[in-house]
Amino acid sequence: MPARARPPTAIVTLPSGQKYEGEVERVDDFFVALRTRDGGRRAFAITDGVTVEVKDPLVAHRELLPTYADAEIHDITAYLVTMK
Repeated sequence: MPARARPPTAIVTLPSGQKYEGEVERVDDFFVALRTRDGGRRAFAITDGVTVEVKDPLVAHRELLPTYADAEIHDITAYLVTMK
């Protein structure tokens, strides 16, 4: 069984310079929610002065998927079906 990919992490820096780091639970244009190392949860509004740096180990794969044509996805799926 393949190893599971590590979830994306993020560093949130507040205007005061205080930083929070943790696993990303949710991120959009307005909010970011993190699970910190101690198991706590923190949510931040992304406003002026708040910076969010997301580190996603699968970003290259996510960016590549939309570049495939339907025929290529069909071929890949057909190939995977033959593997047992």
